[in-house]
Amino acid sequence: MTNDGIDISVLMLTYNFEQYVDEAIRSVMHQRCSHSFELVIGDDHSTDGTVEICRRWAAKYPDRIVLLESGCNRGLMQNFADTYSHCRGKYIAICEGDDYWIDRSKLQRQADFLDTHPDYALCVHRVVNYYEEDGSMSLSNGRQKSDNDIIDLARSNFVINVSVMFRHANIDPLPEWITQAATYDYAMHMLNAEHGKIRYMNRCMAVYRKRREALWSRAGAEKQYRMAMQVRKMLMEHFSAVGRDNVHELLRKAYIDNAVALVRHYLAIGNETQASAVAREAATAAGGIDAQQIAALARNPVPRPSAAQLIARHIIAPLRRSVSRLLPVPHAPR
Repeated sequence: MTNDGIDISVLMLTYNFEQYVDEAIRSVMHQRCSHSFELVIGDDHSTDGTVEICRRWAAKYPDRIVLLESGCNRGLMQNFADTYSHCRGKYIAICEGDDYWIDRSKLQRQADFLDTHPDYALCVHRVVNYYEEDGSMSLSNGRQKSDNDIIDLARSNFVINVSVMFRHANIDPLPEWITQAATYDYAMHMLNAEHGKIRYMNRCMAVYRKRREALWSRAGAEKQYRMAMQVRKMLMEHFSAVGRDNVHELLRKAYIDNAVALVRHYLAIGNETQASAVAREAATAAGGIDAQQIAALARNPVPRPSAAQLIARHIIAPLRRSVSRLLPVPHAPR
């Protein structure tokens, strides 16, 4: 890591984001921030007009935008690793090329907090979830507490990429194994949380687009379970190696929960062969449990939701989504 007098590097990955990337870049470059910052854009060989838009912005801010163009499609994780290696700032913030920030003070607030709270490893905030398919919106993390740690994050991933800022020195360089993961977000957040606490700011400062074409959205239940299992297995190995047995055990539990859900999925569609294979794979990876136990857990009846949960799921949530469609979608400052 070379600081070069740069306080914050904003990491942005792009791939065929022609209709989104202008707003993403504008939301970064229009920040009001006394800290010096750069925008490092890693484009993974887009085939639409994404690169041309990025080039125009880079020409306008040649001293503050670094545009990395790839001659071939390398995939999400290699693009992330290469872009990360070009970040020079003391802190790193993430803004994917299809998301954007809506508060000009975002970078200032987060950098100021990390400057004055050295025991915190990362800082995150509330976002607007924008469901592009039907134009509805929701607010994230309504009940999240202000001060969190790695145990909280191991139990549940409450960090949204577009909201995060963390200390670059905590992960420099990236571990080699991370490029083998399906996605980088949870692994990075956990590795950061190894070095300090997590501050959650209850201030909405970004929009996170929920797009059908996004990696997680298009994966489907089967792939989502497998992606969750894969990254937790990698993290289990890491935290076992560094002697964090309490973190390892929470990740192991989450791994088993996802494996059980995947086995249940295969049983529901009548694929006994795949169900048995996943149970055996999970038993080997998790340890302390055998394939028969995992299969038995998957065959247990799923607990029925309470009346309050049913009301929230089928009445309150749809009503809120319907009302949200009447509200204007917040946009990046101009």
